[in-house]
Amino acid sequence: MPGIQVIRPSERFKGPVQSGAMAREAGVSEETVGATTVWSGFVTTPPGLSSSVHHHGDCESAIFVISGRARFRYGDNLEHAVEVSAGDFIYVPPLEIHQEENLSETEPCTLIVSRGCSGIMTINVPDPREAGA
Repeated sequence: MPGIQVIRPSERFKGPVQSGAMAREAGVSEETVGATTVWSGFVTTPPGLSSSVHHHGDCESAIFVISGRARFRYGDNLEHAVEVSAGDFIYVPPLEIHQEENLSETEPCTLIVSRGCSGIMTINVPDPREAGA
């Protein structure tokens, strides 16, 4: 088993886009270091865009906002919302349906996301606010 490992920006794992506008790059993951119980990565949401409505299965998520401002909508019908900015931490419980919206039309929102599971684990769901969802 290797000791401490460093993952440089060029070594991040860029998996498939899983939730709309968000770009996820795994730093510590099964793909980069063989991690089995944690996933941590760099996430960017472009200016003015939103993620798909999704959840992360049975994984707990801890999010740190590096830059930008975002609104996180959550709840069965996305009826709740919190706004966050640089320096804030966010906790997302397992199976919590949510959507991130970048509140800036000119700047990306950048985050560090860590999950208590080994994969990127994103499950898109229909937007409950749309007819027929």
